[in-house]
Amino acid sequence: MGAADRPLQVVVVCPWFFRGDAVGAAARETYAQLAARPDMRVTGLWTANDYDEVKGRKVETLADLLLDPDFLRADVIVYVFAVYHPFFDAVLLGNGHAKQVVRFHNVTPKRLMPEKHWPVIEKSFVQIQAFSGADALWADSRENAEELARNGQGGARVSVVPLGVEFPARARLADKPRARIELLYVGRFFQSKGVHELIQAADRLRRISTTPFVLRLVGNLRFSDPDYVEGLHALLRELDLGDSIDFVGAVSDAEMAAAYRRAHVLVTGSRHEGFCVPVIEGLAAGCVPVSYAISNLRYIADGLGVLALDDTPEALAEALKGVIDALGADGARRLWLDRGSMSVEAFDLAGSAYVEGFTRERFGERIAGRVRDLANPPPSPGTDAWYGGLPLE
Repeated sequence: MGAADRPLQVVVVCPWFFRGDAVGAAARETYAQLAARPDMRVTGLWTANDYDEVKGRKVETLADLLLDPDFLRADVIVYVFAVYHPFFDAVLLGNGHAKQVVRFHNVTPKRLMPEKHWPVIEKSFVQIQAFSGADALWADSRENAEELARNGQGGARVSVVPLGVEFPARARLADKPRARIELLYVGRFFQSKGVHELIQAADRLRRISTTPFVLRLVGNLRFSDPDYVEGLHALLRELDLGDSIDFVGAVSDAEMAAAYRRAHVLVTGSRHEGFCVPVIEGLAAGCVPVSYAISNLRYIADGLGVLALDDTPEALAEALKGVIDALGADGARRLWLDRGSMSVEAFDLAGSAYVEGFTRERFGERIAGRVRDLANPPPSPGTDAWYGGLPLE
């Protein structure tokens, strides 16, 4: 069998295929979508893997990675990057013949993280320079493409390839009860996620709105900062928000789906997002996104939400007030969104159509096509094999 007849050999390199982690989930989805293609043979390489369906092996060091037999025979190598790891230095060397792709998830700036994390964040930004050895850079979002450009990695190699999202629930805002409006935060608990500011916004919201509401805080505590979580509980006690906020923490998949189905608003006080999967999940479940106009939060909802006028808890509370008062029992059920005024029913239709661009199937089609084009680039104009859509003369 010739090289053109055999399956493409693809390796997905991610140090941590962790369940419950956005990057780990994205790495798993990248592996799964490529592995589902009959013309590809896909191997995962990692230091830790929570997913039985991801087939491959554990490698301990950069040297182990570079000498791995599947790495050496790969036609295309896909690296899933979000933070420094020695594995990503392999981009500078490759295996001598493979096309190399870096899937870029952005790096949280150190000013938003505890000081103990600063050294690895600094190393992460330095390591981005190694991506000059990549043939293609897949940015999850417009924000991430802009971040690559700010770090000297712009140009034709960069393309925006949105994540594939597995929606926990599908629901319509128009069908949800209005007696009490449910606000939902989904994410990790770190300073950069601004959960303390969200709590402060909820405290102000109960003073400026008469619409009954509850804010539920849902997130994986395994990947959160314990000191920050302790501080959040202290803030809740200080503000006496027991009736207005439910600190749920980790939940099962079924509980997560139920939380989305109940919620009217998906809210975050995050200071940095390279993508923000919960916004897409929320729109699919009939939730109005409300956030600061920061990083990819400026773009991800495509105007189907409300961005606060400035990045303060007070402004976030005002943005929330406009939404919950419209949705409450006495509200007009007409939303004033960044895209303009629309009925709840029109919001449901627009949100449902928009999230179709983020399905797992669309993601799989996008990345599989790009992998094939990298491994077997189409002939350039001017060559005998290029017809330009016209018959040969």
